[in-house]
Amino acid sequence: MLQIRKRVDIINTGVYIFAGFLESGKTTALQGVLTRNADVINKENKSVIICTEDGEEEYDSNQLEEINTSVVMMEDEESFDLDYLEKIQEDYSPATVYIEFNGMWDLKKFIEKPMPEGWIIMNVFTLVDATTFEIYLTNMRQVIMNPISVSDVILFNRCTENTKKGEIRRPIKILNPNGQLFFSRMDGSIDDGMEDFLMPQEDGIVHVEEDIFCSWFVDCIENPDKYYGKRVAFKAMVTSGKGLSDNQFYVGRLAAICCQADAQFIGFIAEAKENRPNDKDWIEMEATVERGQLSEGKQIILLNANSIKQVDKPEDIYIYA
Repeated sequence: MLQIRKRVDIINTGVYIFAGFLESGKTTALQGVLTRNADVINKENKSVIICTEDGEEEYDSNQLEEINTSVVMMEDEESFDLDYLEKIQEDYSPATVYIEFNGMWDLKKFIEKPMPEGWIIMNVFTLVDATTFEIYLTNMRQVIMNPISVSDVILFNRCTENTKKGEIRRPIKILNPNGQLFFSRMDGSIDDGMEDFLMPQEDGIVHVEEDIFCSWFVDCIENPDKYYGKRVAFKAMVTSGKGLSDNQFYVGRLAAICCQADAQFIGFIAEAKENRPNDKDWIEMEATVERGQLSEGKQIILLNANSIKQVDKPEDIYIYA
């Protein structure tokens, strides 16, 4: 069940985006939100649904009339800009705007565009049909991952016993660690698809080989308490970053989500007792996982290096999610 998240910002118009390919369930999900909230919606406040494609499902016009909600169509991506949204503001003065966002359009680009004064994007939801996800992932990987990368909530619907939830979770959590990911079965029941990751330990050390690095990274960010106090060992690349002390550095790997050109660095802050490695060095490191804290108070995983050994750069520097 999709829940609207409330924020404390002082706003005039809250914007909620529902993204996904045609027949992914956007209209059904949004209509469900409106139905569940019908009793608490202030009928005096105007709402607008902006549809960017003509889907199979239709809204209940009687229900929309009861909750003072209008539907408008916008099927030209280039014209879906500030001028258009300001015209919506002028015509309707909405308190809430829901956008059914075309799955073929660039959502990352859209949310970076300016909004009318007082408009705030509150939530971004992406709906995915689990029965067609692999096909889209094979043929249109960058297109389908675009909205997923900026979503607050990602819901895979029409899941079956054969849905490979673990294989779906891994690249998505690497691409969007803060996104909430859920899987909806045919009977309407929902789970988060989390699976137990078995730590490959030997002599009290978790050995993270290249083929499980992505799975280990995701498990770390989702279950950090599981690793605090543990010793880990792996081969990785060193990078520098802002806000680190003289003996700290980032250590991790380049994970190819869509393709090598779009690979992103995944890893953690490490701390050397002495002889901090250089930027772009490749090392084998054994470290103890500890609780760290950023300047703004956020708790993070910190790797306290027990040993660091410089090694040759591998032929293929990428790992694949």
